[in-house]
Amino acid sequence: MSRRGKQMIDRIEQTAASGTATNRKPRKTDGSKFFTPRQVAERWAWHVESVRRAIRQRRIESVVISRRLLVPLTDIERIEAEGRIARVP
Repeated sequence: MSRRGKQMIDRIEQTAASGTATNRKPRKTDGSKFFTPRQVAERWAWHVESVRRAIRQRRIESVVISRRLLVPLTDIERIEAEGRIARVP
């Protein structure tokens, strides 16, 4: 067996022994809350596809976390403060 193969097996055995099944480091966020496009649409009384279109056109900032498209609350509040969109109560 090659040296690299032995290293991989050793790493797998160490992971199994430690009880952790991943080598990923947890992501650190700034603590802000995130909303789905559907939640943003409800907040602004828009159709969900209109929100997704605005995201595609980069008029609304978004992030992808675990394959989910999310809009940070900070960006939603910034857009509302600029007066571009009025929040519907």
